[in-house]
Amino acid sequence: MRVDAAKPVPNEDRPFIGFHAELTPEDLLEALRGWWVGRPEKIAQAGILPVTLGGFVVAVLTGLSSWDTKLTDNGRIRHRFDARLAGYISDLSTPINMITIGTADDLRIAELLLGKRLTSTAGGPIAYVTVAAHQPASGMSGH
Repeated sequence: MRVDAAKPVPNEDRPFIGFHAELTPEDLLEALRGWWVGRPEKIAQAGILPVTLGGFVVAVLTGLSSWDTKLTDNGRIRHRFDARLAGYISDLSTPINMITIGTADDLRIAELLLGKRLTSTAGGPIAYVTVAAHQPASGMSGH
């Protein structure tokens, strides 16, 4: 998911939208888990939602097994995912996972992705990254 720097969203169901390392983990999760235009089945099937700012992974959401859907005033269908914040970074020059609790898989995935540059396809906020099983990207296995 491509995001911008965090900004307040008054009169919404979350206080912020976007990424900022100084948000609390709770506010950051709410700012990143939705409402997004995309293919929710495909996103949930992957189970991992890397969040990028300027092409670099700044946060990782996992546990994307279900989602809520709403129709907006402008007729767009948007989705908000049930998710866990597996990790986020405080600095791109020294990407350190700021989350130290969670499942072993969550932490492993976050460590593999945080601070890495991802090449993606598609316009808009949701972009899809393909990892070939025979060519691991940034230390990831073909999952």
